[in-house]
Amino acid sequence: MAKRKIAVSALLIVILLAAGFILLKQSGSPPSPKNVSLKSTVGQNQTANINTPPAQGASTQSVVNPKYSNEDQLTPENISNQVVVKLSSGTDPEKLAQTINAEIVRKGPLQYITLALPKNQYASIIERLKKTAGVLSVQPVRILKTTTVKTMSVNPTDSLYPQQWGLTKIEAQKAWNLGFTGNGITVAVVDTGVDLNHPDLKDNILPGYNAITGVTGGTTIQDNNGHGTHVSGIIAAEANGIGVVGVAYQAKILPVKALTKQGEGTDDCIADGITWAADHSAKIINLSLGSDSESDVLKEALQYAADKGCLIVAAGGNLEDNLTTISYPAADPLVLAVTATDSNDQIASFSLPGPQAGLAAPGVNIASDYWQNSSGYASLDGTSMASPFVAGAAALVWSAHPDLNAQQVRVALENSARDLGAAGRDNSYGFGRVDAYWAVRFADKSPAFSSPANLDWAGGTVQGGTSTTSVTLTVPARTFGLDPSANVTVSIGPASDAAAFPSGILPLGDAVSLQWNSSVKKFLGLTLSTTGSTPSSNRVGYIFHWSGSRWILTGGGLNAAAISTAVTEPGIYRVGFVLPPENHRLAGNDQIQTSLQISQTEFPYGADTVLLATADDFSDALSGVPLAYKLHAPILLTPPEQLPAALKTEIQRLAPQKIILLGGTAVISTNIEQQLQSAFSVQRLAGVTRFGTAAQIASALGTIGQAVLVNGTSFPDAISIASLAAQQGIPILLTDTNSLPTETDAIMRQLLISQTTVGGGEAVVSSTLFSNLPTPARLAGYDRYDTAAAILQAFPPQGNLLFVATGENYPDALSGGVIAAMNQSGLLLVPLTGPNSAETSLIQSWHGKTVYVFGGTAVVPDEILQQVQSVVR
Repeated sequence: MAKRKIAVSALLIVILLAAGFILLKQSGSPPSPKNVSLKSTVGQNQTANINTPPAQGASTQSVVNPKYSNEDQLTPENISNQVVVKLSSGTDPEKLAQTINAEIVRKGPLQYITLALPKNQYASIIERLKKTAGVLSVQPVRILKTTTVKTMSVNPTDSLYPQQWGLTKIEAQKAWNLGFTGNGITVAVVDTGVDLNHPDLKDNILPGYNAITGVTGGTTIQDNNGHGTHVSGIIAAEANGIGVVGVAYQAKILPVKALTKQGEGTDDCIADGITWAADHSAKIINLSLGSDSESDVLKEALQYAADKGCLIVAAGGNLEDNLTTISYPAADPLVLAVTATDSNDQIASFSLPGPQAGLAAPGVNIASDYWQNSSGYASLDGTSMASPFVAGAAALVWSAHPDLNAQQVRVALENSARDLGAAGRDNSYGFGRVDAYWAVRFADKSPAFSSPANLDWAGGTVQGGTSTTSVTLTVPARTFGLDPSANVTVSIGPASDAAAFPSGILPLGDAVSLQWNSSVKKFLGLTLSTTGSTPSSNRVGYIFHWSGSRWILTGGGLNAAAISTAVTEPGIYRVGFVLPPENHRLAGNDQIQTSLQISQTEFPYGADTVLLATADDFSDALSGVPLAYKLHAPILLTPPEQLPAALKTEIQRLAPQKIILLGGTAVISTNIEQQLQSAFSVQRLAGVTRFGTAAQIASALGTIGQAVLVNGTSFPDAISIASLAAQQGIPILLTDTNSLPTETDAIMRQLLISQTTVGGGEAVVSSTLFSNLPTPARLAGYDRYDTAAAILQAFPPQGNLLFVATGENYPDALSGGVIAAMNQSGLLLVPLTGPNSAETSLIQSWHGKTVYVFGGTAVVPDEILQQVQSVVR
């Protein structure tokens, strides 16, 4: 990349020094700093570092890399013969260097050393090194540069805070008004250092580290370029009536000098700085630097920092640096890549696009602190300026919610971003332009409101009800769409125009009416708590929805006074108790007959919608489980060409208003479609491939933000997780083992997927693919049965019923997954020999549950059913 010089007007410096520093106008100044009481400054799953950096001026450690003791020597010419070598544990670096006649330039971090090779033997020694015992990898030293493209002077006669348009754009003031200013959060700035004497920063600067010379503390981190000071000012310039104000003006800057006064640094040096910051209590690491390629040492340092619980934010890079896509380290999956926008929310002309783009932030004409021979101010352009806006917003979120971990902070930032450009996640804006106010709000636990409640974008919990029925309705953030300015009124009250329950359902409490005036993008959690006594323990309670002509069972499965389910439509709801099925085996002669048996047993009052899938391939029905749960619909199975008579009879009994076909004409023929169209409204959800069909189903489900990803050809793990996905309204998407299909990637972007749950181990979803997914989590075990146990351990069944299916053949479980979800339960897959040790251990903790089996004795023998029943009793 071409080097970009950073300059600031000499006149500006003179005027600033002569006149002192600018006092902010009262009308535009930020609120007075507030002290935030923190429960902890250590996020979940993060290890606290009790070592504190030495005070400024304290004695410094010895220089470990004398080659760089003068940072001016760090030039492309001087490092052209240097390589970064990864050593195995116990390998002696001095002995290795002596053997090949090389000079040790740097030791560490992470068992890496940097060697200067004889220039006339460079190529041959590299080949020799690669074959040497104890050498794990050899790579040439790479140079990374700052990502700033332009400098302009700021008129020092004006108050600077009103010129900080970026703060207004990301709604920083509104976040401050909530009482959160970054207090207690340490942000490491790995850059050109910081101006230690800048009056706008000096009280927010912690003792830092010069990774170039290997010296800690003292004046060794003094900025002699200006870039690091500018970045630090965007993050945490003090609210002191001087100059500018940082996004998180009470956060602390941990300066790490890894770039020279030319704004350049080597990958081994930057990696050293990253690991040092992670070891010295940094919660956020800002990297406003980039290169066209990533190296092993830098990648390992990023992993080290992520494992320490750090959130890593980096500039996406600039077109002026001769790159065509997001640069490294921003392109690394562990890093939140930031692109730049202007004051009109347009992507800056210089900002690099790329599929790794995570967020956009202000990056044009950004006023901040600066250094050029003395303290000053400047306005710069670049993704270097955008990245610290996101780092500062992260500090606000973390100061508001110190119990969060780095991934949770990242998700809050991504979910609350303003979706701009193409709908969904795109290569320019990523998830959208960062918004500090909404990020803080989204990270909050749902605030409680009384009905009627006017809810904004962040959602909340609405409470209401009648004299006998208390109602709690949980509305997640972005439930009603992606418009932050839209408010939705939610009301809860008594209902008077619903029919009585049919015989067989014992009512408890009153019918209640839930009303809102918008379509939903996420499932709402409904809990009805009744004051009456629950029926005898042989009955199970459910919440029913009045569809206008009949009561439809939505979910529940508990013998309790409080019943919960997920809802997606307004209307009338009521608790009713029914007798569970007497037959503990739901089975037919084949998978089609079994699906009919399940439908007849669990949908005795009919259904407004029916999902129809092929009995010959499992992927379509599997992806359809969450949609079936949303629509309170059974999944029926059919042969590809002709509807069996028994299936026709069951559809007529259910009397649906609509039938949805899952899959293309190759799996459900046009003949079947035409037969159904003569009596019902028919919709087909299909793609060219199974991946495309799953994407179409996910689009119909409509849930944004989260997805479950499973292998598209290996189904047992997917079967285990299907009911869990359904209960939370999360789409099930399909993938290949090593790469994400185009259809799956496209729908994940369309639905703004920021969290991915992977079902199954690395044999079905590889570690490489996993690491490139948005905020991934894996539920897996040694085999399909251990995976089923891991899923049930992470999300134990809440309902009174427990469902069992074979782990060898899956069509029975496809239809049964919907029933398990409606009963707030999971699906236990068992081998023909009975539950394994992990499953048995889980079953022993589920005392009192009633066990049901999907499928005949050929797939789940009676002795296995009896074995499971005896354990839960």
